[in-house]
Amino acid sequence: MDHIAHIRIECNKNNEVGVEEKVTEHSKKVAVLVDIYSSPFRMASAAHISALLHDVGKLNYDFDGYIKHENGIKRGEIDHSYAGAKYLLELVSKDNNEYKIEVARLIARIIISHHGLNDWYTRNNDDYFDYRCRKNERYDEIKGNIGELVSDSDLDELLNKAADEYRRIFKKMKEICCAKDRKQYFTTLAFYHGLLERLTESCLIDADRTATAEFMDGIEITEPSEDEIRRNWLDMKQRMDNKLRKFSGSDSLISKLRMNISDRCCAFAKNDVGIAQLIVPTGGGKTLSALRFAIEYAVEHKKERIFYISPFMSILEQNGDVIREIAGDDNYLEHHSDMYCKIIDNKHKSKEEVADELEDYELRCRHWDKQVICTTMVQFFDTLFSSRTEALRRMHRFTDSVIIIDEVQSIPIRCVYLFNLAMNFLSNFMGCTIVLCSATQPTFEQCKYPIMLDKDSSMTGDYTKDFEDFKRTEVVSLLNNQGNTYEEAAVICMDKYRENGNLLFVVNTKTAAAEIFRNVTQLNDEEEIKAKVVHLSTNMCPAHRRKAIDDIRRMLDNNERVICITTQLIEAGVDISFKCVIRSSAGLDNIAQAAGRCNRNGEDDCRNVYIIKLKDEYIEKLGKLKEAQRQCGLICLLYTSPSPRD
Repeated sequence: MDHIAHIRIECNKNNEVGVEEKVTEHSKKVAVLVDIYSSPFRMASAAHISALLHDVGKLNYDFDGYIKHENGIKRGEIDHSYAGAKYLLELVSKDNNEYKIEVARLIARIIISHHGLNDWYTRNNDDYFDYRCRKNERYDEIKGNIGELVSDSDLDELLNKAADEYRRIFKKMKEICCAKDRKQYFTTLAFYHGLLERLTESCLIDADRTATAEFMDGIEITEPSEDEIRRNWLDMKQRMDNKLRKFSGSDSLISKLRMNISDRCCAFAKNDVGIAQLIVPTGGGKTLSALRFAIEYAVEHKKERIFYISPFMSILEQNGDVIREIAGDDNYLEHHSDMYCKIIDNKHKSKEEVADELEDYELRCRHWDKQVICTTMVQFFDTLFSSRTEALRRMHRFTDSVIIIDEVQSIPIRCVYLFNLAMNFLSNFMGCTIVLCSATQPTFEQCKYPIMLDKDSSMTGDYTKDFEDFKRTEVVSLLNNQGNTYEEAAVICMDKYRENGNLLFVVNTKTAAAEIFRNVTQLNDEEEIKAKVVHLSTNMCPAHRRKAIDDIRRMLDNNERVICITTQLIEAGVDISFKCVIRSSAGLDNIAQAAGRCNRNGEDDCRNVYIIKLKDEYIEKLGKLKEAQRQCGLICLLYTSPSPRD
């Protein structure tokens, strides 16, 4: 009997006709897609088995009645995900090959979870995996029909191949486990094993949903050929070269220094790169240099995709347009929540056009099938760690890609171990090339669960001279034991503004920004020549924030008087240049990043960045910031210039 997986309703003249897709047809389509998705990380046989068996729970009379609405059974009342797992475990129950048994259990967990991830042990320490595999609902009928899909002998042959795949990968996992003790070793090994399961699961979920969408919507979702991918990389390389040619002819010293860094990044693409660091001074053209490396590396080493990951929306808003220009609209996807607003608020398109664009955008965000993808750290972490299947299904798209992680120092401390081990997995098992970008690189390689940097990890070689060449600011401490009130800070702000003509004041909290803005506005109203006082905050909607930053740039370019009071949203990666910066005391990396917004393009030989402590700024909920302030105070006491006397 041919059992039904899906039914699509079509209108035929005046009648509605149900078009059926058989379980065998659907499973074989999924298997074809899974083979494509999983072959780069060499788990194709294991993934293929999961595709063949994921829906065998539909091979029964009751499911046919449910899908045809003939028996009153409701959605979710038939567990169609357990049967393939149970059947696999029965097949290997008397086998002596330990790798075959282990890979069968891995595939079984993937099959059970293809409609939702599970914790295999409950809070009561019950074995949920064992519970699902002991179920018997309609099992005898299902088991008798599995031959429609695959014979036991063919399945056993696939399992033998899967066992060999698993053995090779597991051996490599053990080899790269850097551990000082037994507990650390097994924790690392378990983490890598968990990511391997998620990766293979991602292939099945994406293939299953893609094949289902193709049938239900009557469309075909295709993957680009190798020739198309290469042509697109070469086109991007040409656009990048054209853009850089405009800068290379400049007589500006800063432009020449940026081109030198870019050229070194381009040359580094000849190497075989796993995890590298791009350590560039603020204002050194880091984003374009990283993208140039990524495109060159993709051409040289036949990579599938480039991912640009940003921790801050302000950076993504700024760099997205530049990356889109080089990638081309057809090859580019920008995935973050603000894009929905951009699409919906487009006044130049009809409602129908907006609806079509939104539907296509959502499909691309689920599928991640473009060659260049810009997204947030939140989406990146969701894909790697979230229990939501719509996020997990994208994980296999990282395979054979170049991943640029901008402002990597912004990774929260509590996430560092997860991040390090995940980067090791991406590099060693998924063929990823990872670029860690920052002027203030954290020492992730020195922690308990270290990141595995390449032996020669610096993309620009010895970067010491770069920082000397780009030195454009002097850090000046205005710290005192008592700290300053908001009113006192506003007075200092106005004094420094009068000396310099424009000023950026960066604080740690939205409350502090609002209070200083209020006090500075009152003082500015008393000035004979008034400045434009601008308040930036993450409370602003994205469009408003973008417009405000663009307006500030325009005023600075026109040499207009402007004071910007802001939280740290403008601190990292935003291409803007003030004559003076005041930074509320924080970590040294925050101060270094804030300094990057001062004299950014070398307009003057040197400009001052002042550090101030705000007495009333409440930072108790900001994690390690209080300790960072203390350390900053000690270092400033030792190394920075003394506060100048009036």
